[in-house]
Amino acid sequence: MTVADDTAVSARQDATVDSLPSTDGDPGGPERRWKWLRLAGAVVMGLWCIGLVVYSTTMYHHDFLGEDFATYNQAWTLIGQGHLNPYDTIYHFPFIKSDFELIIWPLALVHLVYPGSVALLWIQDLAVAGSGFVVFLWIVDYLERRRVPWWPAAGVVSVVLAVLVASPGAYQILFFDFHMEPISTVFVLLAGRDLWSGRHRRAWIWVMLALACGTFAAITVVGLGISALLAGRETRRQGALVVAAAIGWLALVSVLGASAGSGITTYAHLVGRRTLSGPTGIAILLSGLLLHPTRVIDQLHERLTSMYVLVKQVGVVGLASAWGFGVPVVVMVTNALSGNTALINQAFQNAASYPFVLLGTVMVLVWTAQRFLYGWIPAIAVALVVTVQALSYGVGLAPANVRFGISQIGEAQATQIRRVLALTPADAEVISTIRIMGRFCSRPHCYWFYSNGSFPVQSREVVFVFDPSAENQIPEADAADDIGAIVFVRDRLHAHTLVDADGITALVWRPPAGTTSVDLATRP
Repeated sequence: MTVADDTAVSARQDATVDSLPSTDGDPGGPERRWKWLRLAGAVVMGLWCIGLVVYSTTMYHHDFLGEDFATYNQAWTLIGQGHLNPYDTIYHFPFIKSDFELIIWPLALVHLVYPGSVALLWIQDLAVAGSGFVVFLWIVDYLERRRVPWWPAAGVVSVVLAVLVASPGAYQILFFDFHMEPISTVFVLLAGRDLWSGRHRRAWIWVMLALACGTFAAITVVGLGISALLAGRETRRQGALVVAAAIGWLALVSVLGASAGSGITTYAHLVGRRTLSGPTGIAILLSGLLLHPTRVIDQLHERLTSMYVLVKQVGVVGLASAWGFGVPVVVMVTNALSGNTALINQAFQNAASYPFVLLGTVMVLVWTAQRFLYGWIPAIAVALVVTVQALSYGVGLAPANVRFGISQIGEAQATQIRRVLALTPADAEVISTIRIMGRFCSRPHCYWFYSNGSFPVQSREVVFVFDPSAENQIPEADAADDIGAIVFVRDRLHAHTLVDADGITALVWRPPAGTTSVDLATRP
């Protein structure tokens, strides 16, 4: 199924490779040159990380942050303030039961140093750039172990760096709020690199950190274990243990009822049901898939183009490598089978696919060049095709993706939103248009506005924030609902206007004593 890679025959092959004479005449030169190559990659990835931080900071100040940023912002802030069991008012359950994302508790230590919620985006930037750097180091390690001559190796890693920076996937990850998938990707890559290089004990530290990032991270870890199983004898036992640990973790989370946000119901259509939940739902899903495999095949066939679009920017041939196969296939198949079509089209949900396919692409091409007589001819040909496709696709889309995140909310609107943020008391409840609610939710009570909704009243002051134009970005939303709600809150609740300019309307309402809820009638 996959081409043999370095670990499959490591003992015999490394002994043979180590007996080869150096291709760089200077006895001390090769080692120093490989170090310089790694240092050059660190510099490029460091500069890229700085650029990503600037981009995310700009997007933060443009307030294009919705419900997903809101839920992490609320939990991160409250934990950082000492509320160790925060309730998620965005999705209506204790945060720990959302997806068992335990990593948010240690991340909340950052709040003690810098309480601004933009820090969440900076952490995500560091994760994206960190993933690029880890896969870069892994590729350099692989090229060095295979004794690829230094100058061709330098050419390969130069292209790798260009693809990492030009890939539109990275920027698509960043302009969709904050998510755990990019965080877990770093840990999965670190675990994979350590398994590949024989540092098995340290690999388990990264595996456990990845599992702490939630249930989808555990699914990604299953893919890593599959790669280790396929890679050869040296990693086969560890691969089986990794798969078992990830499945065991998923079972534990399910038994604890801590996967309310993982969306198993989105797979209910595969077994002819409307909803699924808990261990029973998982059992029904698995048995149904075994009994009706054609449903899986048909849906994967429908989503094949989407999967191809995801990985073509990093070289589809990478799927033919053991280490380029497990994680991307498990991640993409899981997302493709969901009834929510957005999952297979969103970069953050497929964040782990990009670096592993890129790694696999290098492994496949080097293996081909070294395995066959004149193998370098097809390897170079394929490498050129992959490079042109990756860079032409990336260079064309990456700038557009960067602009997208900072263009959805205009500067005038952003200025008014910042005015509202400054005027909103820290203990006030906020009900906001969904696409701009993110920064408002560093508080115990925060809700997204929806048509004709009923909202609990839990504070002495309730601030309503509306941006009708932002509703046009959501298919199921309607700007008319925001406009109707503005009229209702102003005229029926007699709320006081905080801001009404540049399309942003904010009103503060002081509910009568004993009020426990408010119904917003947005239409007559």
